[in-house]
Amino acid sequence: MYRRPKFILSHEAVFPISFHDTDAMGVVWHGNYIKFFELARETFLEEIKYGYQDMKDEGIAYPITECTCKYRKYLRVTDKVLRVVTLLCEYEGKVVFHYEVYPKDSNTLCAYGKTEQVCIKANTGELIFETPKSLLNAIKKYESEQR
Repeated sequence: MYRRPKFILSHEAVFPISFHDTDAMGVVWHGNYIKFFELARETFLEEIKYGYQDMKDEGIAYPITECTCKYRKYLRVTDKVLRVVTLLCEYEGKVVFHYEVYPKDSNTLCAYGKTEQVCIKANTGELIFETPKSLLNAIKKYESEQR
């Protein structure tokens, strides 16, 4: 049974289900859920004003160190649109996001998963143990704007 984790921030994003996202049966191919996680995380980061270009300009990167996905109900191309809820659950030492995938107009949970990332210096690959101030500031600013 799925139990939503405690989270710091959440964000919803909506994406079309394209024919090329499906297999021969018209069912969304299991590997594409990871792509949907990536798209949702990118949308989330843009929303808090801490996108990939900001990271690049700062000389840091956040490689994925763990990724999981649990499938509960398949989506079809005829569902046309899906909704991904992204939950930021942790950002001290590592960044942990949880994801929930639903048909756009339904609360039927189709899949859920998690990614963990660490912060590194992009040019050397050296691990950065302290959360970058730019990420902390983006989170705090977004939190204050949501109140």
